[in-house]
Parts: sequence; structure tokens; C-alpha cells
Amino acid sequence: MGHLPAITPSSLPKAWTPEEIHRRWAAVRQKMKEANLDALLVCQHHSGEMITERQDGDADVEYLTGITLPFKWVVLPYEGKVTAFSTQQVRGEPEEQLCKDRGIDLRVARGPWSAGIIDAMKEANLGQGRIGVTNLTDSSRQTEGEVTYTTYDRILKAFPQAKFEPTSYLIDGVAAMHSAEEIAVLEKSTQVGELGLQAMFATARPGVTQRTVWLAMWNAMVNASGERPFRVSVRADAEGNSALNRPLEEVMKAGQVLSQECSACVLGYGSQVNHSVVVGSPAPADWDAAAKDSLDTFHEMVALVAPGKAVKEICAPLDKRLVARGERAGALVIHSGGLGTLPRGGSAPPVGDSVLQAGMVFDIKPTFRMKNGATAQFGDSIVVTETGARRLGKREMKVVKLS
Repeated sequence: MGHLPAITPSSLPKAWTPEEIHRRWAAVRQKMKEANLDALLVCQHHSGEMITERQDGDADVEYLTGITLPFKWVVLPYEGKVTAFSTQQVRGEPEEQLCKDRGIDLRVARGPWSAGIIDAMKEANLGQGRIGVTNLTDSSRQTEGEVTYTTYDRILKAFPQAKFEPTSYLIDGVAAMHSAEEIAVLEKSTQVGELGLQAMFATARPGVTQRTVWLAMWNAMVNASGERPFRVSVRADAEGNSALNRPLEEVMKAGQVLSQECSACVLGYGSQVNHSVVVGSPAPADWDAAAKDSLDTFHEMVALVAPGKAVKEICAPLDKRLVARGERAGALVIHSGGLGTLPRGGSAPPVGDSVLQAGMVFDIKPTFRMKNGATAQFGDSIVVTETGARRLGKREMKVVKLS
């Protein structure tokens, strides 16, 4: 992999600055103004995939607070104080002071969530307001929404003259545009992920269980960042994500191709890296061609990235090769960085029609399947700049051979 920078928890930022959190509020409030909303009622995600992928956790709440501890709801008025509701666990923790530093009115629930939310909304004079509710319907990976019925029903009854409407993707659109502070954190997260790959290269051998490799990768990233990784999913002769973020007892055999989704975490922000590798020999007969296709496609796609281009335009090299192989165009190749709720996909709508803007960060990870079901996938997180794309990873993108 070449020399990778040394990273330890002490070398990483300890928290988002108050200025960054206030920047997010201002950006969200601008979208609220455009949508003619007096307030946002933001609830925690409850996605069933939280078990297998941290990204679908408390994204909207975490984005507005910058804190990963159990905050369940946020009331964000267009003007006035921001109120966050949490459990008793936050008391006495550093995050309690962070709330004070950022000007967040922290309230610990001692009864139903609805009671505290209703009080905060009354204090903000929202009795006749127009309220946007995140995750009410069609939220990330949950088309029927994630708002607790009883809580929402009590709020509706408390404000019969207010107007409530779903705004599931309002925050997502803001969160897609990263600040310099966020990009610096995502760059560190990418490099922590590369340390996970380095641990994989050091431990993956014929006769070794995938659990051993998984634990080595997990520990390398935790030791570097001090945070639980977003995702470590490793599989031999199959797509990396098919392990569903779990350590498996499968024993690796000579000649198998090991693929993975490796996402580290810094300040709650994750970014993914991918680097398939053959364990031992002989490699599958079609490995060289598949690996070359993936690496060539990655470099060609990165070269096409520029503000103003649609995602489908930068996916053209992948679609061309997929069609030449007799496969369908439009495969998933884009995986957004950050809190992970942004669209992921390829040239097919609606992701394919999305227009790139400077500040977006995502993993480009072209995948090519071999005859035995194994996949060759090489990917790295990039940031869209005013002049093109910049890789956030430091490793050399090349085939790594494990003897």
C-alpha cells in the first residue's frame, strides 16, 4: 500500500466547532425559508438496518447537534433557540458541555417525548405555524417513515391549528454540501479506513478465518480514530457487503478473492474505501481482466468529475464496460460520505440525474463480477472541487498480491 500517515485519536479533532454547527443551522434555515416553514420537527431514525450499517442511525439529529449520544428529537424554529431532547445518559458527559457551547437547549426527558416537544413548540409560538417533519414518510430506506405514531398523534392534537408536512429530504440536500471543516474530517476518516485495509492485507491468508481478518480491520480503525467504524463487511468470492457487517467463521481458501466495504468513522462521519485482493494462488482466470476493468474505470470516472456534471455522465465508463460484458448499465457505484443518508446509486434515475457541486464527497467503487461469483472492486472517497476531483485516500490504487 505504500506509506500511510500515522493516525491516533489524539491527532484527530475532538469535536465539531460551534461555528460549524451554526453554519449547518443557517443552511437548513435557508431551505426552511424557501419552503415557507416556521420550524422543523426532527426525529431520530429507527432504521432496521442500524444493526448492520451504522449510517442509517440518527443522521438528521446528529447533523444538527454534531453529537452521537442518544438525542431523540430536535425542534429547530426558523428563529430562536434550538432544542434537543435526550435521555439521562447525557448528564455529566462532555456532550452536555458541548450543547452549552453551541447554544443548544438540552432537555432530558423524564416522561413522554411528546410532552417536552409540545412545551418547546409552545415556547417558540408555533401554535399556528407551518411545521416540517423529517422522516415522516419516505425517509432513508424507510418508505413508510419512522416517526412514532403515539408521539406524533399527541403533538397533532396539541396544535390543531398548525400545519404539519413531511420534509424527509430537506436536511439531506444541505448535508450533501460539505464545509472545509467537514471535508478535513472526511479525509481523516478515509485514511483511517485505509489503515483497516492495511490490516486486511497483513492478515488475510489461506486457512485464516474471515473473523480474524474482520477483527484486525476493526481494531486497526478503532485504535486510529477512537470511534466505532461505520462498516466492516468482508467476504470471499462474493460481494463484500454480503457479510452484512458481521465477522464470519468462513475459512479463506487459496485463490479466493476477498472484497469488502470498509468505512471508518471520525466525529460520526464515515467514508468508504474498497480494495479487492486475491488470497494466495492461483487467482481466478478472469481476475486480471476484472481487476483492470475496475481500476481503469475508477480512474476514468474520477477524471470526469466536475461541478455541473450529472452523475450519469461520470458513470459512462462503468456503463460502457458493463454492457460490453453483457450486463445491465446503471449499477450502484456512488456511495455518499458523511452521515450516510444521501442517495447512493449509479447512472439510473434519480441518482443519475443529480448534478455534482463543489463540496460533495462520495466513494466511487466500480464493481465487476467474475464467473465464480467473486467481485473485483476498487474504490476511494473523493471530494468534488471547483476544478475536478481530489482523492481523500493516500494509498496507491493498484493490485495487491498476497502470497
